[in-house]
Amino acid sequence: MTRFARHLEHHTIVNPFPGIVKLETALGHRIKTRIGSNESLPDPVSPLAGELGKALAEMARLYPDPYAHALRERAAKLNGVSAAEVLFDTGADSLILLALRLTCNPGDAVVTTAGTYPSFRYFAEGVGARVLEVPYCQRGQHMRPDLARLAEVARAEHASVLYLANPDNPTGHYWQAEDIRTLRAALPPHTLLLLDEAYVDFCTDAADAPPTGILPHTLRLRTLSKAYALAGLRVGYAIASADIIAKADQIRPQYALSSIAQAAAQIVLDDPDYSRKLVAQTITLRHHLSHALYDQGLTPLPSHTNFVCVAYPDALQAEAIQRHLLQCGIAIHRPQHPAVRHMLRITAHPQATSARVLAALAGQLD
Repeated sequence: MTRFARHLEHHTIVNPFPGIVKLETALGHRIKTRIGSNESLPDPVSPLAGELGKALAEMARLYPDPYAHALRERAAKLNGVSAAEVLFDTGADSLILLALRLTCNPGDAVVTTAGTYPSFRYFAEGVGARVLEVPYCQRGQHMRPDLARLAEVARAEHASVLYLANPDNPTGHYWQAEDIRTLRAALPPHTLLLLDEAYVDFCTDAADAPPTGILPHTLRLRTLSKAYALAGLRVGYAIASADIIAKADQIRPQYALSSIAQAAAQIVLDDPDYSRKLVAQTITLRHHLSHALYDQGLTPLPSHTNFVCVAYPDALQAEAIQRHLLQCGIAIHRPQHPAVRHMLRITAHPQATSARVLAALAGQLD
């Protein structure tokens, strides 16, 4: 049974501004004249129209659909679920915070991997949760989240949430569908599995297909930032059982996802060839980058994402390389958590395989 934060368990929160689309659905017909939302006049001389076009200027003028109905329908079809099991918000980060607000009381335990995507800890601390970290399981230079230990800690501490990025960030490791189902079965029924699948679009092999449908008491996160190139518009969605989605909708900022972002998301979702080509090109670049790093004597970690991670002997060497590249005007990422400060994460991009970058990554800092 789904367990929400105490103040939400027996309290239904009603959105005072449900938006035009929900009103049209209730009425059974279109609203042709919008004079109830206090929107500005349709000004034909808006500077937005001159710079970005009239259609964008009109979208900027009008309030968006707070429930993103059109996007929910598309994402539901894409994932083989119902629209009532999908929720859109401003990127995966906003959805992480929403999940924590939904389930956590101050002092509740939440479990994660030490050094994984840091926004989870950032938001968990903000809601007053008690963050428990489990070290990566390491074999040689390979690092992966320790599913058995994560579940063990979640059981022992009666955790409200267990967060797992799959594929992981920054290591790039991917657990297959059966491993995820086994993890879910090992967790207490009340522990929400917050499964961050931001990079799952890059798991294209048949054996790497993610679990299908709805997992029990699991909130799965997806983003249009990586495989659909909408990072600047902040569009993400969650997949979960209808009761979780309905309660999350009650506390979600309803107009956060702009009309412009929704329109752009509809366009890219309606053109599946675009994402497939972008993902294929990215994977090709990732393979090229990995081979180039091997040629430099480095050992990149296996990756199921749009990046490659290199683990160095210590944090000082990784920091020196990062600092050198920054001085050259080249930004790569070094995680700040003590468990992974010895790593550098490089996005699969044509410029990542330049001779200058590769030499620096190999420690040639002259």
